[in-house]
Formats: sequence, structure tokens, C-alpha cells
Amino acid sequence: MKLSTSELTLEFKNFYQLVVTCHGEHKHTKVSYYLIKDQEVIEKIQYSRNHSHTFNLHERGRYRVKVFIRNPEGERTIKTSEDFRYKDFETKDHPVYQQKIYSIVGVHRNAAFIKLLMEKHNHIRSFIDPTNQYCGQTFFDLPVESLEDIKGENVTLIALEDLELEDYQTESYTLKVSETNILTNNLHRFLAMDLYKLSRTFYENGLTKGAEYVKDFIRHKFNSYIPYTAEIGEGTKLGYGGIGVVIQKSAKIGRNCTISQHVTVGSRGKQPIIGDNVYIAPGAICIGGTIGDNVVVGANAVVTKDIPSNCVVAGVPAQIISTDMEKYEKYVKKE
Repeated sequence: MKLSTSELTLEFKNFYQLVVTCHGEHKHTKVSYYLIKDQEVIEKIQYSRNHSHTFNLHERGRYRVKVFIRNPEGERTIKTSEDFRYKDFETKDHPVYQQKIYSIVGVHRNAAFIKLLMEKHNHIRSFIDPTNQYCGQTFFDLPVESLEDIKGENVTLIALEDLELEDYQTESYTLKVSETNILTNNLHRFLAMDLYKLSRTFYENGLTKGAEYVKDFIRHKFNSYIPYTAEIGEGTKLGYGGIGVVIQKSAKIGRNCTISQHVTVGSRGKQPIIGDNVYIAPGAICIGGTIGDNVVVGANAVVTKDIPSNCVVAGVPAQIISTDMEKYEKYVKKE
């Protein structure tokens, strides 16, 4: 669409970008652009010497553009376009995405952790037992079927790489975190803390190989070490996805804590213990043993000894700098 007057041109680019051009003005003239939708100004562009501007339209409606022009002497004139209607992209006729139905080949620990990994974002129908030994039984809350049971059905098999299954739709996997396959594609959909919880679930169910696989993926993607053997309480989160975080394998971290990026939670012999509602700022190193509840650890602090509850520490080595927690209440979340 193109709307032109002797003074203004409005033209659409890429179907939703409205290019407004002001004609015949001196190069030193300054121009301001107002985008008006349904009688309301929704975007203002400050005065500049740009005699053209592009608005990105996001919603359907009736629009017009008002342009304010100021010459070097300070005199102002106004130009207004005709009204026009913008319909936005039509989406109602787009095809509906059909979620795939998967079955996992094998009845073993690897198949179990794949089910637990995949089920949040996918429809998993069953396990497939090529040997027919376990058919008719239940494994991790799913039925065990034979290949014959799914023959001719719209089911995609998740199978170990190099497993030959002619006449069946298959997606293969390996347990190498650096490769792109159905497992790593699904792992990329999780945040670091969600991946830790997933690996912890594997560990608690005796699926150690799966727990190691996810731990390695966390290190590969986030450059972090967040072991499934560490105990991390509900509500605790990692800043910026947990980039550069290192947590000792026996660490115990409480509820509703925030562990910022590039934080180390370790020890010098003692088990690292962090209480509830603790905020650890970026770059801090905590190797002193126990940190109490409702504590703020400052950026780049080095904690070398036990820290009591309800205080703020900072410095190298970390020292208590405040016990007035009202000033820092936004950092410590209390339930």
C-alpha cells in the first residue's frame, strides 16, 4: 500500500512496517513524527533531521500519521496523512501444529530417563520391547508394547543410533551432549535449575547414567557445574541461567535463595550449607562452611568462615557490614 500527497508519502514495507517520508524540506529542517491509532497517539518520535521514519505496526486498526516540521528559524508547520486501515497478518487459516506421538524403544534404565526427559514437552505413548519379554506390563507408568502393536500407526520411535528398524518412523539419539539429536533438542528447552531438578529426579530413581548425562549437558551449555548430588531447596533460582556457577557435590542450599552468575559454593573440608532466603551476588566465593538464613553476600565477596543469620557480608575476606535487613529486604525473599 502507498499513500501519497504532495508533502507526505506513506508506504508499507514487509507488510507491517510503515515508512513515512516528508518531501521538499530543507536539509536543516527538523521533523517529528506522531503515529495515531484510533484517535490516540501511540508513538512519538522526537525532532531530528531524518526526513523519513519507519513505524512497526503491531495491531489492526485505523491509523494516521501527523508530522511536525520546524525550520531553522523556529517556525513550525504540521502535515497530517489521510486515515488508513491496517489489518495485520491473518493467522486463523494457518495449519494447526500436530504434536508427534512417540514410543521409546527399549525397556531399561536409559529408556526410563528418556521418558522422564521427554514427557514434559512431548506425547509419549509407550515403551517398545523388541524382545517381547515385557510386553503387556507397565514401566514408569507407561505400557510396554511390541513393534507389532504400533505397526501402521502414526507413531515415531525414539531409538538408539544405528538400531535398524525398517518400516518404522524413527528419531535416533546418542548420549553425547555435544551432538544435535532429539534428546539435546529437548534439553535446550529447559533452564539450568530445571535441568538440575531433572537430573536429581533421575538420581533419586536410580538412573545414574541419565543424571550424569544431564549434569554434563548443564556444563556444556551453561559452563556450570551443578551436580545432582547437591541438595537445592524449592524456590531457589540461578541468575542469568546459572552461567559460570560451581556448586560442590555435597552442598546443601535452602529455600528461596538466589545464586547469581559466576558464584562458587564450595568448602575447605566442611560440607557447604546455605540457609533459606539467601542472596549471593555475582562473582562471590563461598568456601567457609555454613551461611545462615536471610543473608546477603556482596558481589565478589570471599566467604571464608561461618556467617550468622540476618546480616549482609562483603569484602575479601567477607565481613559483616550490616544487620539492618529492612534495607535489603528486596534481596531476601521470605515465605
